[in-house]
Amino acid sequence: MIRFRNITLCVALLAGATASYSDIVHTPTDFVVGDVWIPAPEELFELDLDSNGTIDFTLAAGMTHFSGISSSNPDVNKYLILSSPPPNIGGSVAALDSGYVISPNSGEGTSEEWFGLEGWDPFIILLSTGETGEFIDHRGYVGLQFEAEDGIHYGWLDIEGVLTRSSIRIRGWAYESTPGVGIVAGAVPEPSSIVLFAIGAFGAWTLRKRKNANNH
Repeated sequence: MIRFRNITLCVALLAGATASYSDIVHTPTDFVVGDVWIPAPEELFELDLDSNGTIDFTLAAGMTHFSGISSSNPDVNKYLILSSPPPNIGGSVAALDSGYVISPNSGEGTSEEWFGLEGWDPFIILLSTGETGEFIDHRGYVGLQFEAEDGIHYGWLDIEGVLTRSSIRIRGWAYESTPGVGIVAGAVPEPSSIVLFAIGAFGAWTLRKRKNANNH
């Protein structure tokens, strides 16, 4: 039996509250998928990016030889890959650098392209005959496109290959809440002006309190 992780439970227990400032919604996490031998060598993680109750992507990972991603709706829910040469279909998931612009135009003039598959495109493949995948002992961003009720959104998933294994560590994800607008890989929300004002006011209050104490 393959073990599932429910996204809501994981976020509540491991990620903490989702930050939502500006137009970027960011969910920081830090946990490993594919770190169990029992009850199954592979573990599935269902990713609901916007927490609307609909699974957008499923991640699979195991300790032995494979980890990858699958789309719940390949026509619109897609990820950036490095496509394999014909007649192969799909390819390895691209590990994007921080600052890469994830948008409808991603892949134009580059080696990446948008792709969606109900099967699996790999993060990591480890076999006795060789290994492949951009996330082998490497941390990078996965470019994501997914459909919500108000349209197509763009986001990123921060993952890292676990040393000498095909397991993956999920560091978090984010998406642009405005449909059709791209997002920069690694971008997180800026604190709102209200939050900054509150921080500044607290700092001023603390300083004034210290001065008053010194005067006494």
